Amino acid sequence: MISSVKALWSKSDGHRKGVFYRSSLVYILLAASIPGFMIGLLVYHFATHQLKDDISDLHYEQMNERVQNIDDQFSYLELGLSNWAFNPTFGYRLKSLDFVYYFQETWDVTKSLVVLEGSHSLINHVELYIDQEQPIQFKTEFYNVYDKTTIDMYNNILQQPKRMYWERDSHAGMNSLMLIHKIPGESPVPFGVLLVKLDKEKLMNLLKTMTPYNEGTTFLLDKNYEIMLADSDELHPLQEMLIEQIKTSDQLTGQFIYDYGKESYSVSFGVFKRLADEWIYVSASPMTLITSPVITFSKSLLWISTLSLVIALLLAVVVSNRMYSPIQKLLNQIDPERRRSSHKQNEFQTIREHWLNISMKSAEMEHKIEATMPILRNTFLMQLLQGHIGNLSEQDLERRMQTLHWEVGAHHYTFVHIYLTGLHRIDQRMTSSDERLMTFAAYNMAQEMVAAQFKQGYALNFHDLSIGIFIIEEKETEMDSNQLQQFCEQYTNAVNELLRLQVTITISRKTDELRKVRNLYMEIERAASYRQFLNQNQLIRMDDLPKEFTFDDIDYPFDIELEILQALRSGDRELVLEQLRKFIDAGCLQKEHYAQQNMLQLLGSIQHMMLQSGINPIKLFHGENLYRQLSQIRDPNKLVRWMRDVVIVPYLDELEHRVNAQQKGMMNQIITFIHQHYKDDISLDHCAEMVGVNAYTLSKWFKQASGVNFIDYLTDIRIKKAKELLRSTDKLINDIAQEVGYQQRYFNRIFKKHVGVTPSEYRGNTGEAKKVILSQKSETGPEKP
Repeated sequence: MISSVKALWSKSDGHRKGVFYRSSLVYILLAASIPGFMIGLLVYHFATHQLKDDISDLHYEQMNERVQNIDDQFSYLELGLSNWAFNPTFGYRLKSLDFVYYFQETWDVTKSLVVLEGSHSLINHVELYIDQEQPIQFKTEFYNVYDKTTIDMYNNILQQPKRMYWERDSHAGMNSLMLIHKIPGESPVPFGVLLVKLDKEKLMNLLKTMTPYNEGTTFLLDKNYEIMLADSDELHPLQEMLIEQIKTSDQLTGQFIYDYGKESYSVSFGVFKRLADEWIYVSASPMTLITSPVITFSKSLLWISTLSLVIALLLAVVVSNRMYSPIQKLLNQIDPERRRSSHKQNEFQTIREHWLNISMKSAEMEHKIEATMPILRNTFLMQLLQGHIGNLSEQDLERRMQTLHWEVGAHHYTFVHIYLTGLHRIDQRMTSSDERLMTFAAYNMAQEMVAAQFKQGYALNFHDLSIGIFIIEEKETEMDSNQLQQFCEQYTNAVNELLRLQVTITISRKTDELRKVRNLYMEIERAASYRQFLNQNQLIRMDDLPKEFTFDDIDYPFDIELEILQALRSGDRELVLEQLRKFIDAGCLQKEHYAQQNMLQLLGSIQHMMLQSGINPIKLFHGENLYRQLSQIRDPNKLVRWMRDVVIVPYLDELEHRVNAQQKGMMNQIITFIHQHYKDDISLDHCAEMVGVNAYTLSKWFKQASGVNFIDYLTDIRIKKAKELLRSTDKLINDIAQEVGYQQRYFNRIFKKHVGVTPSEYRGNTGEAKKVILSQKSETGPEKP
């Protein structure tokens, strides 16, 4: 039979199936069908010869097995809850833990309760009660308890002498139980309760397994012969009679035949021992219900099994395409040339090789990312210190640092500047390359020591006998003030001993804003002017400088200057003029001539920024001596107007002209890319990365250039191409959706949203229109030229 089926398979469509599928599916179907046939024969034999004689004993044996299973289920629940009660998660810390503040611990408790709730199928839900000044309840999430009834209920549980016990769930009715354990498990004075409520329906289903069929009755009694669980909500007369019969019995376990009405019941009973308590189980099954259908069923099973075997073999050929379709599609995507290849490789071997190849590439990519991460961090910090990204908001800076795997947010930031001195005391003559080598050695030493002592610390090499250290610390766990002092001393000793140099270390103030790190760096640079030129180690703390060394007497507004330069770089005219007014007002607060001096200094900074941006000030201002013009103006308002009209506006016009030219080139590049790759998975972020700008800037430029948003432009191209394919080809809609970059379920919705009809309706309407045109042409004849 197997050989004939395989021959039929290969003749029909076996060439479309893979090696593994052809070689195994027939055997699986046969193996699944033959056991049913064999079971039918065995059931028929035992049903006709032995079942009537052994049914009562068999029922009793089955009862014992199922009772043992039920007992194991309850034991597993008890053992599991006991283990959780002794788990450190539910230890003494919960008594005084602030669950709102310590979110991670609260989250750990919630996860543990979720795991406990899913540890057994009988568990409906789990509750945790903590007796604090304000009682806490987890269900499994965190709640404050204000209901006095609930608090009294849990306090009553805590006052019970038992540490762990079963209790009837009064809220769920007669047919539900709950298991209670006080926590901590090892504490003589518990302060909490772990309460596991069982699923009423599943508990009833478990109890009903003690009867072979749905008829009959099954119930549990406590040691006082009161019903704890029953397969019905109300007490049945049969149950009352069985309870009276068991009360008069001298045995704890046993079986008997009980006649009730026209039925004879096979009754089995026994005892569960549960946590120093005893439960009595009772199961009564109708004898006639068990015996009468089995013989008829066994004969039917023979015929059904035989018929199922034949049908399964026939249907296997019919449904093979649908069964194999997902694997076939996956293989076609992995290896489109596989059908043409003569190599008969197992499908799963092909998938495995492809998966291993992808895994290797993924691991290689992760390794490259890890290797470039220090460079990316160094570049970001350099840009932050030099003010090149000062136009970004605090949230944008934090997001960038998070992408570099730094923890930011509720943190303090500190910058430490280290300058190497005493180089002239070394006997040998030092060249500039030797100085860079010394700086690199000191940088490596600092990097190792920072990584060992600080959770988040990063060293920067300035290559000019100076290095920087950027330290991030959590607000909740601020480092000890002596920790940084100790690090400076250890680093100083290491440099003195290994490099035979002295160091001057300057420690900045703390700030909780990334935007102010640039200011910390500028303060440290200015503080270097107070360094004593002695051949000894020096430590300068910005917080400890005496009043005469502070910078309060410096009237120049460095912060405002930085804002002006950043606004000029970004081309924000309104912000430049706003900050320029603040700049001139800051100078006028002291004396009027300070405003002119500050403006001269600002002019130099602006020209320096122009050179950095690639614009020549001499060419831009036609060789005019701007300093001479500015020195002749003293009125603050005239200073602002002169700076606006003579310096700022020409620069911004030139910058805008260059940006427009660059923007136009970028937009042409992006639009060409969209038309060439619309069928691929392209996004705004991908295109922004391709041209080297952020997604927000590209979105704004694209809207200005095309008049529509990026996604609308891409969707319009895809819909136009889809309409063309629907009109001119007979391809399946699913294939057309993939050709234009959509999955079918999204394609139908998007197409209808933009066109007004579904793709199939559009194709039908287009076909009808073509037929009308063709019929009109056939009636009127060919058109004349």
